[in-house]
Amino acid sequence: MTDTREGKTLDDFVLDMDGPSFLVDPHPTYRWLRENAPTYQWQARHTVVFSRYRDVKAILNDRRFSNNYRAWEFAQPEQWPPELIDFQKLLDNGLSLLPDHRHGPVRRLVSSSLTVRSVERMQTRIQQVVDELIDTAVEGDRLNLTKFAETLPTRVICDLLAIPAEMREDLCAFGLAAARSANIALPPDELIASISPTPRWVAMLRRVIADRRENPREDDLLSTLIMARDEGAKLTEEELLSLVFTFFVAGGDSTKNAITWGVRTLLRHPADLAEVQRDPSLWRNAAEETLRFEMFAKSGFPKYCTEAMEFAGVSLRKGQMVLPLIAAALRDGEAFPDPDRFDIRRDLRQTISFGSGQQTCLGAALARMQLVTALGTLFRRFPDMKPLGEPEFEPHPLIRSMKKFEVALH
Repeated sequence: MTDTREGKTLDDFVLDMDGPSFLVDPHPTYRWLRENAPTYQWQARHTVVFSRYRDVKAILNDRRFSNNYRAWEFAQPEQWPPELIDFQKLLDNGLSLLPDHRHGPVRRLVSSSLTVRSVERMQTRIQQVVDELIDTAVEGDRLNLTKFAETLPTRVICDLLAIPAEMREDLCAFGLAAARSANIALPPDELIASISPTPRWVAMLRRVIADRRENPREDDLLSTLIMARDEGAKLTEEELLSLVFTFFVAGGDSTKNAITWGVRTLLRHPADLAEVQRDPSLWRNAAEETLRFEMFAKSGFPKYCTEAMEFAGVSLRKGQMVLPLIAAALRDGEAFPDPDRFDIRRDLRQTISFGSGQQTCLGAALARMQLVTALGTLFRRFPDMKPLGEPEFEPHPLIRSMKKFEVALH
């Protein structure tokens, strides 16, 4: 494996996002890219990699770059087995694949239902779930952080949607499988096995939606989405089902890794940890700084050019894939002075941890609430936590995903 750290020329450089050194610490690689090849032609992936803050943010705000993977110049028609037609429908009705005349109204309906204020009303319940799951994950004098963190978002989504108690175990399993399905590095047989119960899960969700149409509530997201209107539009049942699927997928891996990397980062900065423990009002900014300092995304989600264009001095083809490296941009000194210093009091108004503009994550407020609550609770209950070795990683094309990370509690 070629080292991708300082000292290599462009001719020597080989970008390897799957190597063990990159998974542990990708920032020397990101720094080299920003300084030497901010528009790196990654021939092995037929893509252009952007690593400077100004370029990454511009891509996120430019509608000529689409999330629709079917716009890729090398996209192939998907061939799902007939028994997985329900899973294909979930993908086909996903927000990134909706036509323009539907994308805007659906996005506005969802964003109006997941405001900071509406999420703050869930804080008490999120705290209860965090406490319950920590108790479950404690094993003697150790805590399996990944077990705790991967279960939290599915439990919270079930609460948010007011899923009936008798369906929760099944639909939590659906949530974990949905998140797992986003890992395109999975062998096809493992992927199919993980999502094979989709028809049963979808049938359960249809029953929940039908009941909620007849008996809407005032305090759950599903009722809000069913009753919501935007310029005369409303969500179809297929769009509702796909949104539920998206909530589980988007909240799964991202929340798990935000928490596990957040804990690891704070443990490696004891002076900052001691300060936030003395002053809990700093937790929100401290959690945001862990996302900036140790963003777990490897490449970020690919974007696809909807037209041929010149961008940042590079000629791009229609259908070409580009990779805006959010993790690299968050360590760019042009946007964040002294970027390699962890600072819980840093001004983070320019952060793009959850995207930017039209590409801002719809569940950002909910994810932040879970992260702040989880970190604050863990370090309040176990102020003397210590890592039990380095994390174990699992193969993932987009994320530095922890398979296992355990801590000693005393």
